[in-house]
Amino acid sequence: MEPLETNDVYCGVVLALETATRAGSVAIVRGGRVIASASGDARATHGERLPGEAVDLLAAHGLMVENVDRFAVAVGPGSFTGLRVGIATIQGLALTRSSEVMGVSTLAAMAECVVVDADVLGVWLDGQRGDVFGAAYLTAGGGARAADATTHSITVPPGLEELEPHCVGSAAEVAGGWRDRIGRRSVVLAGDGAVRYAGEAEAALGQTVRILPMPAALAVGVGQLAVRATPTQRSPPHGIAPLYIRRPDAELARDQRTRGTSHR
Repeated sequence: MEPLETNDVYCGVVLALETATRAGSVAIVRGGRVIASASGDARATHGERLPGEAVDLLAAHGLMVENVDRFAVAVGPGSFTGLRVGIATIQGLALTRSSEVMGVSTLAAMAECVVVDADVLGVWLDGQRGDVFGAAYLTAGGGARAADATTHSITVPPGLEELEPHCVGSAAEVAGGWRDRIGRRSVVLAGDGAVRYAGEAEAALGQTVRILPMPAALAVGVGQLAVRATPTQRSPPHGIAPLYIRRPDAELARDQRTRGTSHR
């Protein structure tokens, strides 16, 4: 029997996984409450650590994969290889239970993990190429409008309103592009990209922008969003696909080879 939902909160057991970052993380949510979370060991690849990390966390809390009612995974942006491993892991586990899966934006999971009293919440994930993946949201204090539940997407957490969509670029480019839309609103910028490029953020958005570190265990945000997922946000395992913001290296390399050939 499908676990009940109370006040739009899923009451079953949710296993959430995030492999967009080097360390990654796993979380378990039961009855709408996070009961466990753990970050991975960045010295080993996701492929080497999964699904063992997820299975071990379940076992440490007296659970097995058979006890999981819903699965959730960060689908990007982030490391291409990491995303593929994480999605494949969750798909494989969900198939054993014939369970639905929710794919969650990494940036939305970051925003879900941050509690702020500013008008605007921005999140920057370090893209590791001299760039950041970013998104900005209006908070209730900044005038966010209450959205109909049917309009929620995997990229915008409930209670927030998209101010700047998912993007990728240098920190200066992203912050500069946001400047006019943010205006004089107060801003909190969170994430490892925010910490690494704090100077660029402050130069473009003003010295009053507050910088917060990367939330620990982003899988917690993935799981918290999964318990409030609408039917349109959930899909069968095979329906989950990566959310790519930057083109894969293979495509970029192919374009470079093509351009080199055309100039010969």
